[in-house]
Amino acid sequence: MLLTKLEIHGFKSFADRASLVFEPGVTAIVGPNGCGKSNVSDAVRWVLGEQRARLLRGAKMEEVIFQGSSARRPVNIAEVSLHFDNSDGMLPVPYQEVVITRRLSRSGESDYLLNRTPCRLRDIEDLVSGTGLGADSGVVIEARMIDALLSDRAEERRELFEEAAGVSFYRDRRRGTERRLEETTIDLGRLDDLIAEVQTQVRSLARQRRRSERHSELATRRFMLELTLASRDIAEWREELSALESRVRELRKEGPVLEGLLRTAEQTREHAYSSRGDAERRRTEVANLANEQQQALLRLDSEIAVALERQRSANVRRDRATAERASSDALGVKLASEYVQVREGLTQASADMAVAREELNEHTAAEDAARNAVLLARNEWQAAERSSRELADRVRHLELDRERAIRERDELSERLVATEAQNIALAEALAEAGSDADAALLGVEHAAAAASLAAEALSRTRDAAAAARAQEAVARTELFRAEEVCTSLNGKVGALQGLERERVGLAPAAARLLKESNRFGEGAILGPLSDFLSSSASSAILLERYLGATIHAVLVRDRAVADEVRLWHTENNPGSLLLLPVDAQSDSTAGGGFLSALADATDPARGWVRVLLDGVVAEDSGMAFVDARGAIWLPGAAGGEGPLRRRAELAASRTELVAREMERAYASAGLERARVTLAEAEYQAGGAADAATSSQQSLRDAHEQSTEAERRRMRVDRELSEIQTVASRIASKRAQLEIASNDITAQLLELATSVSQRKGEVGDAHASLTRFEARLEEAREARTRSQVHFAQIEVRLQTAAERERRLAVEESNAARRLESLQAELSEIEQADTDLARQLAEWRVKSDNVRFTVREHEDRLKEAEARVREIDVGLLDAERSLDGARRKLLDLTESLHRGELRLKELEGKREAIRGRLEAEWRRPLEELLQGLTPLEDDAELLRGELAGIRVQLDELGQVNPLAVEEHDEEAKRLNFLSAQRDDLTSARASLLQAIREIDATARALFLASFTQVRENFRHIFMTLFGGGECDLRLEQPDNPLDSDIEIHASPRGKRTQRIHLLSSGERALVALSLLFGIFLTKPSPFCLLDEVDAPLDDQNIGRFVRMLTQFKSKTQFIVITHNPRTTTEASDAVYGVTMQEPGVSSVVSVRMRTPRAPDERDEAVTSTIPEAAGATA
Repeated sequence: MLLTKLEIHGFKSFADRASLVFEPGVTAIVGPNGCGKSNVSDAVRWVLGEQRARLLRGAKMEEVIFQGSSARRPVNIAEVSLHFDNSDGMLPVPYQEVVITRRLSRSGESDYLLNRTPCRLRDIEDLVSGTGLGADSGVVIEARMIDALLSDRAEERRELFEEAAGVSFYRDRRRGTERRLEETTIDLGRLDDLIAEVQTQVRSLARQRRRSERHSELATRRFMLELTLASRDIAEWREELSALESRVRELRKEGPVLEGLLRTAEQTREHAYSSRGDAERRRTEVANLANEQQQALLRLDSEIAVALERQRSANVRRDRATAERASSDALGVKLASEYVQVREGLTQASADMAVAREELNEHTAAEDAARNAVLLARNEWQAAERSSRELADRVRHLELDRERAIRERDELSERLVATEAQNIALAEALAEAGSDADAALLGVEHAAAAASLAAEALSRTRDAAAAARAQEAVARTELFRAEEVCTSLNGKVGALQGLERERVGLAPAAARLLKESNRFGEGAILGPLSDFLSSSASSAILLERYLGATIHAVLVRDRAVADEVRLWHTENNPGSLLLLPVDAQSDSTAGGGFLSALADATDPARGWVRVLLDGVVAEDSGMAFVDARGAIWLPGAAGGEGPLRRRAELAASRTELVAREMERAYASAGLERARVTLAEAEYQAGGAADAATSSQQSLRDAHEQSTEAERRRMRVDRELSEIQTVASRIASKRAQLEIASNDITAQLLELATSVSQRKGEVGDAHASLTRFEARLEEAREARTRSQVHFAQIEVRLQTAAERERRLAVEESNAARRLESLQAELSEIEQADTDLARQLAEWRVKSDNVRFTVREHEDRLKEAEARVREIDVGLLDAERSLDGARRKLLDLTESLHRGELRLKELEGKREAIRGRLEAEWRRPLEELLQGLTPLEDDAELLRGELAGIRVQLDELGQVNPLAVEEHDEEAKRLNFLSAQRDDLTSARASLLQAIREIDATARALFLASFTQVRENFRHIFMTLFGGGECDLRLEQPDNPLDSDIEIHASPRGKRTQRIHLLSSGERALVALSLLFGIFLTKPSPFCLLDEVDAPLDDQNIGRFVRMLTQFKSKTQFIVITHNPRTTTEASDAVYGVTMQEPGVSSVVSVRMRTPRAPDERDEAVTSTIPEAAGATA
């Protein structure tokens, strides 16, 4: 599989579509800093599915779309495509060419396409899996990866190895499994605590269930009694309700008749309004017509003035056109003479140009022949020079190899001595590591004993916390019940206060008077009598029964206000109304009596209360009343609840609410104490848990110290073995270097003769080249002189032709101007005639318009008189409408009084309904439907009901949901027990999954690490031409968490740590390792982004040789600034430039066959015209 093309459009600085075609081998991408070269590597990484904006050198993914420049607007879509040749079938799709495309828009829509067909990112990943391609693979090698390998952060170095081994997937799975295991362990602990709490609640609810069942039996009997009594009361009110409903229906039938009369009167008035509107519109239309004619007259006068001005202007234009026509005739004669002279000069220049062209062709041919001779001579000299230089390079390389072999032999001798010293030091370190491991085992035993004691303390504190939690639950239940009672009382108080605010039950006339009290002045209407009276609930019944409708009497400030109210009452007739002037009440304090003692009156009603109640005594529990005169008052049946009883009930409810609030506060305090106790117990449990955790951590630390000590002992043992192996390898290597040094000396002697012979050949070829170059220079000078002469004649010919063309244009312009002036004079004569005719017409039209204006003014006066006549009829219609409205208002008042009484009875019925439905939470009809009425006397039933209420009070508050809660909590307990079993099983499964993931990841990592290690050694030897390198795990027994150490010793150096190498050597070591990782998981191509930047010329040569060695197996795309990488290793070169600021463009250059170094600059320069035409 080969990468054939990369297409970029709208990605970062590539605003226009750019295509880069790739063939097997090495392709270089060059360009100045900031031109957008690295955007190519970002594009490759992005199209392969990279989701991290940070790795694309951005903060968010939208930044990859071209952001615009000083001369261009931003684009809306970024698109990158990779084309692959799939002839070998490496990708599992039936296509010879596969195109992978990624597209992103500014709206956030992202698309992936496979051969222009939409697909998912997962489809792309599945397609390229196993090929070495992918966003996380090593297909792109950047300079930052070198920094990651050479940094002191072990996790960055491990990340590259794990990506090559494919361990990242297993690490993520293990991390997720460990997180689930931790959550499962926490959930298991919480579940144990929850099960203990639920068991306590189940036992408590069992006791509450028995009390609730007894309460339910009594409540059922109370329900039967209350429902029977309520059904009897509702039946008594049914007849009166029926009569009231009939009266209300009659009044409602009369209402539409009166409304019809009212609508007729309104229609009459609307018709009058409509007629007045028509007359008004007619008057407006006439006024508008008159105004329009006046405006038209003004416009005609203005147009006449403008026409006179145009006539004067036309005379001026006629005079100017006549003068211009005379001057144009003279110019035409002059141009004709100049045109004849120019034609003669043009003929002579054409003849001279033909002679000059023949002379130039002869000199050009001579120059081409001389150039060909120079090229042949130069090729012969370059061939001889190249052969001589190759022999010299070979001699120099052999001398360097001999010196290097001697130097390395001496260094190996020194290293052998140092290795023997390291062997002795490691033996001593091995003994010390053994004693440290024994001490760590003893620390593990002590930590295990401390952890056991902490676990026992944790169990005791958890039991205490469970007991405190049960006490807190009981206190919370008591507070809940108290809050329910307070909520109920608050609702009742709020409802009674709402009735008081709305004065429900007040006589309609009194209510209306209070509503319109502002018309009588501030403080004139003081309020109803009931507002100034208060008493207990039992006394309120007697007062309301005696006073009757008098309770709705309204207190006024004085008799003057009373007289004003009488006038208002006569006008509005709102119904019966009793007024009590404050200045008319008696000042006597004598009297007294039973009822006056029961009433608590306040100013200014105290005098009237004495007048009404002094001396009145109630008999037979309010069935009769005797006043001070001895008169006996027998009231009718007790009505509904009045304002005094409502106010008394409100006061009683507020008192009870205060008591219940105190009970709730006491329950809240008890709950707070229980919570404090629970918090202390949980704090102690938390402390014990922290101690247990600390002891467990100490135990783990002791285990880790023991493991670390054992690991250190094993590492020292391994290093001892390795140093012995190194010593034997050094001795063998020293013998090999001795043999190589002798072979190189023999080769140098053989090459000395060939070098002197090649130098003579180079001198002869260079002398021949000098002669041919002199001849070429003479031919070039002759050709240059001919070109100058030809160019001068060509300029003269062009000048004559331009003069001829300009004269023709001037002559044509003069003719057209003469025709234009003649046409203008004719047009002026015609316009003058038309203007005179138009002036006559406008003067006639002006007279006609003046006559029309006078007619419209007369019609306007007639329309205004019609409007005044219609206004008189409109006033009569308004009077009729007021009479109809008063009749409808009287009917509405009668209907309102009937509806008030109807609502009063319905309110009583609804009060019973609301109380029963609120208590039993079912509709009243449904309650009565299933009722079997009790046949006993009502008094007996009321007595039995009172007894049941006493029993319920003695039973106290019960949990009405105890049965359901007990069943629910029992089910919950069973469910939680099953959940605990499931969590225990899940915890065991997660532990087994972690062990399996570790085993798989360990095997993959070790296999990949071994392969990377071998590749690293091979590539290191290739780049450095010798030396030693190795990769080591600091903790071989734990490879997944072990740090990776890089050891490298270039040829001739004893340095092992890469931090002690030069920057170029460190970069070359990192490249060796990166290529080793890449070869472990190879891909069809590899993109190198400025990885050769730190390398000097010598190391660049090694880098180029490595590319040359591997390019037969892998395509390489190299982004570089180095000219040697571009010229020596590349088969093709792409140049990235910014000819337009902020916009990258691509220029392609195919490298020619190898050439001599002295010719390199000229060859590259000569290809620039070709490159400009090959822009992708």
